[in-house]
Amino acid sequence: MTPSRGQKTPDGRKAQTQSRILEAAAGLFTPRGYERTSISAIAAQAGVSRAAIFWHFGNKAGLFEETCRRLLGPFFEEVRSSLQHLAPRKRLFELFAVYESFVSTYRGPIESFVRWALESPQAWATLQGPLFAMHDEFMADIRGTLEELIVDRKAAEPLAAALAATLDGNLLLDVLESGDGNREIRRQGLRRMAELALLESGLPPNAR
Repeated sequence: MTPSRGQKTPDGRKAQTQSRILEAAAGLFTPRGYERTSISAIAAQAGVSRAAIFWHFGNKAGLFEETCRRLLGPFFEEVRSSLQHLAPRKRLFELFAVYESFVSTYRGPIESFVRWALESPQAWATLQGPLFAMHDEFMADIRGTLEELIVDRKAAEPLAAALAATLDGNLLLDVLESGDGNREIRRQGLRRMAELALLESGLPPNAR
């Protein structure tokens, strides 16, 4: 039987319920942290039963992990699709800009992640999977771009790791510093380091 106009399919109701639970979880995890947020509080905020949360997400850790994925995942997917058409050299520096934009756009959640990692071993254990997976994908994008740019393709992986580590360090300092501080100097330093590395590694003529 085909649902009538306006009638929700079972899959549609499931997605709507999950969305309500994730929205409620994000609204409570962010200010309270992992340990001080209960499943009962999330259920009350979402207007569902505790059993519904366990049915959809398995346990509190599963809900927490999916909440983090929903907060950050779409940003990276949008970024990757929007940069594919760029020439390699421009794409590399746009990847830096995108990462920095990510830090600015998601400063609140990132600060929460840092706080949760420091406050709760359980929260950090749950966060490691999705955060490292997204970071590895981002580093793979940098490495793939470098492989198109430099003559010695074997040098692409360590160079990508060094650039990603610098980005990570800048991110942490951006979060910990009050005010802009030396943010712009750090960003310029990252680009200068990349330019020097590309010059040293040798750019093929079609990538200049």
